[in-house]
Amino acid sequence: MQVEEAIKNISNGKIAPVYVSLGTENYLQDKFKNFLLSLIPADQQEFNIGRYDMEVVNLSVALNDAMSLPFFGEYRLVIIDRPYFLTGMRQKNSLDHDLNGLLKYLKNPETATILVFTVPYPKLDERKKLTKQLRKVAEFVDCQPLKERDVRSFVSSVLQKKGYQLNSDALDLLLERTGAELTSIMNELPKLLLAAQESKIISWSDVDGLVARSFEQNVFDLVDLVLKRNVKDALSMYRDLLLQKEEPLKINAILEGQFRLMLQAMILREHGYDQGSVAKELKAHPYRVKLALRKNRQFKRKDLQDAYIGLVHVEEKMKSSSIDPELLFQLFLLNFSQHRSVA
Repeated sequence: MQVEEAIKNISNGKIAPVYVSLGTENYLQDKFKNFLLSLIPADQQEFNIGRYDMEVVNLSVALNDAMSLPFFGEYRLVIIDRPYFLTGMRQKNSLDHDLNGLLKYLKNPETATILVFTVPYPKLDERKKLTKQLRKVAEFVDCQPLKERDVRSFVSSVLQKKGYQLNSDALDLLLERTGAELTSIMNELPKLLLAAQESKIISWSDVDGLVARSFEQNVFDLVDLVLKRNVKDALSMYRDLLLQKEEPLKINAILEGQFRLMLQAMILREHGYDQGSVAKELKAHPYRVKLALRKNRQFKRKDLQDAYIGLVHVEEKMKSSSIDPELLFQLFLLNFSQHRSVA
């Protein structure tokens, strides 16, 4: 179920003994978690709330807490953060968690305990016994990244409730500057609301002046300059990124990643995948996939392949030689610009 539905159900007294908030959208994770925290009265929180990070605390500690009766209160809230053992992830220094103990608990959960698994990952390993048992007893709350249209609707709804309007061109720019990531958008809203507190209308110029271009967006623009073989402007933008103290290897890695995404998206589209299926297959944010597919219309697969391979070679030389990274990037640009794909 969606976060809003889960909150509504709980507010109406329909409280489950176990919840799993699953997904990588931090804003939704925090919203659900903060609502649950508010269920415990302030004077009881010290004794009736427990939070346990599974990367540093053993599961048995959380289970002992979950099996304890609330102290002078109606409910005990136990939050288990980052339960990587529910996924296929491998941890280098994983703890010896009592998974059998958890399985036993899930078969007969305490009615006075609200046990919450905060799972900031794309999915669970459905083959595991624990996951299968959770599917039987827990309420699953969807905290996955929203599709673009849902982000637009969500933001517009939030602003409407506050008595504000956001012009359509301003919303377009806000999504562009934030990559349509809900968490980033919600972090930017307070200063936009402050700027528009008199008119109650957030304009394009408000967004342009207050929401900075992200590093990823600058790199996305750099991709465009590379593919258009605009050596002068591409090199100028690369130098600007260096002046902003961005590491050459990081810049190169993001460039590689963007070209890889565009190439993979192009291949999947050629095999009949629609935009949503491409995003799901590549486990990429839907908005990033939308932009990649839109840009792909302007270029050939050979261009993307050549650029990607060239950047891989740049990375190898950055790691294995003492050649100036800016010179390596300049040589890559010159080489790429001199080889054009034949239609």
